[in-house]
Amino acid sequence: MIHKPSQRATPQTDLHRRRVLGMSVALGAGLAIGAPSLGRAQAAFPSRPIRIVVPYSAGTGSDLLARTVGQSITEKTGHTVVVENREGGGSLIGTQAVATAAPDGYTLLIAANPVVIVPGQSSKPAYDPIRDFVAVAKVGVIPLVLAVNPGLNLNSVKDLVAYAKANPGKLSYGSSGPGTISQQEMELFKAAVGIDIPEIPYKSTAQAMTDLIGGTLALFPVVVPLVAQHLQSGRAKALAVFDKRRSPSFPNVPAISEEVTVAGYEPTPVWYGFIAPARTPNDAVNILSTLIQNAMNTPEVQTRLTALGAQPIRVSNEQFAADLKSEYEKASQLARRLGTFK
Repeated sequence: MIHKPSQRATPQTDLHRRRVLGMSVALGAGLAIGAPSLGRAQAAFPSRPIRIVVPYSAGTGSDLLARTVGQSITEKTGHTVVVENREGGGSLIGTQAVATAAPDGYTLLIAANPVVIVPGQSSKPAYDPIRDFVAVAKVGVIPLVLAVNPGLNLNSVKDLVAYAKANPGKLSYGSSGPGTISQQEMELFKAAVGIDIPEIPYKSTAQAMTDLIGGTLALFPVVVPLVAQHLQSGRAKALAVFDKRRSPSFPNVPAISEEVTVAGYEPTPVWYGFIAPARTPNDAVNILSTLIQNAMNTPEVQTRLTALGAQPIRVSNEQFAADLKSEYEKASQLARRLGTFK
């Protein structure tokens, strides 16, 4: 058997071992410190494409606004924003898709009034607009115009109320049907002032406008861009806008709040906003909110808003969430009163 001679430690070998050990410890510490930093870098938001679901068809106001905002976010972040149209069920299909999406900040819904009105019609809604979503940004409003046929010789809301009270049931108004913003606003207005004007539901806004101009329909609450040309030509007349402030498109038309001062009555305009699945991280929500609000200040989005007859609006997400809750409760109460609650 061959025995290797034992090596005796020397000051030089001890120094070498200490240096190697120190390098190993330092390297290990560096990796330990670097790991969280790497994790933080990988977790930077957004780090991949964002999806905006539009619960309506291409070319609608929601679709156009989502695409314009999405383009701005793409330019700011370098990550593509994909706009996906999931229409059907009066916005139900697209909204449900977002309600059940992963709450990671990479899926958004561009929402409007139906997001609270539709579930407000049911005792077993497909989603809960308060519990299943988190508010991200409320960005714009479009008031409904209370348009009337010029032949009625009504020049103000006071004229309308006086005539309707003297002739109950003689006038009629057009709506887009049960559970829509046009029906909701007109029914709330009727209840506030105590008048009887029967509803005629229409499947087509164009047909309702044709009937209004032709004189077979007395009143029609309709969004600014769909009635603007008829108001300008004199084929229709605007008595008020369903809002608390006047529309820049028609500054001479009063807000209905100027005409009706009944306790508890508050008009709701058509609005646009972005919401995300519940439990989306607060950091992601805050970043998305900033990106969207910054996009709203770009010339492209401002031009799009003007074309839609919309006004930009900027409220806190706490206020947006409170608005959603209030409108959901209002829609549910109205559906019960009208007998459309199921």
